[in-house]
Amino acid sequence: MTEPANPSDSLLAALAKARIPVENHELIRRLTTAIGITEFRAVDSSGKPHVMAKRRDGLPDLHIYYGYTSGFTSADEGLQAAGHGAVCRPSSRRGTWYVEHPTNQVRAGGERSDNVRREAGFCSCGMQLSLTGSCSSCD
Repeated sequence: MTEPANPSDSLLAALAKARIPVENHELIRRLTTAIGITEFRAVDSSGKPHVMAKRRDGLPDLHIYYGYTSGFTSADEGLQAAGHGAVCRPSSRRGTWYVEHPTNQVRAGGERSDNVRREAGFCSCGMQLSLTGSCSSCD
């Protein structure tokens, strides 16, 4: 269940409540200053704590997670706020983009570690075996 904390949390207090690594604080401070945030609040949702940052201009709130901040309206906005060398990609929040933090566990979409598909061999009769190794024709 989602439980918002005190809506007047300072940035540092909200980041601490959401367990955001200190190594990411400098970038997050740069992002939130560039965008213009009026309010921070920590959200302790099951398994994915984060900070909601309410924008001054009324555009989508920024969602600050362990390894990324989402809610940018374009890649340009995210890159301008983050500065040189930032990684910005489309977010799962439709119409928004995210910026990766220096310390993260982000895996780019479509990236797979290894192909885990298994294929069975063929029986002497020419039929493909099941993954258990049995032939539906001969066994």
